[in-house]
Amino acid sequence: MIRVNLLPVREVEREAGRRQETRLVVLGVALVAVMLVGIEVGSRMQLGPLKKEYSKLQADIVALDKKSAELAQLETEKKDLEEKLKTIATLEAKKIGPVNVLSDLSDAAPEQVWLLEFKESGGLATISGLGLDDQTIANFMRNLDGSPYFDGVDLVETQQSEQDGVQLKRFVVNARLSYSGKDLGAAPRNLKFPAPSLKDGGNKRKRNKA
Repeated sequence: MIRVNLLPVREVEREAGRRQETRLVVLGVALVAVMLVGIEVGSRMQLGPLKKEYSKLQADIVALDKKSAELAQLETEKKDLEEKLKTIATLEAKKIGPVNVLSDLSDAAPEQVWLLEFKESGGLATISGLGLDDQTIANFMRNLDGSPYFDGVDLVETQQSEQDGVQLKRFVVNARLSYSGKDLGAAPRNLKFPAPSLKDGGNKRKRNKA
């Protein structure tokens, strides 16, 4: 009977199995490493354009901030210029305004109206004069109210007056002045107009104001 020692064969098979397992482990590790490298490369390839876009956006933000600062500076300069122009316009209005006011005042007076006094304070005027009759005074007020430099023309009082034997009407008119010729809007209450300095001993008739 022949006996064959199988131990070396089994040992060889076990060794071959271990080698096969080692190869599989190494192969698995290699595959994982390759996958990781692929993922890293893919991520970098995807992040590259994103980083460029991010850098571009950052540059755009910086440029916009700069333009925004320039725009704010321009707005400030524009406001300063507008204020200067308003100041110049106001000075011009104050310079030529009184001339236009007096010119329109003179033009508004009919032939039968004689202006005796013009007092102005803070854009409020009191005009005193003589008129042939009530209708003449009304025409004067209507003409004056048509001027862009006079607003809220109001008859304060009238009184009979005799001048060189002629019976006339002495009148006092209040009005607001607009030296720039612009609409002054609604008049505030309790405006303090200058008081007329001319006096007359005739019969005075005051107009009742609401």
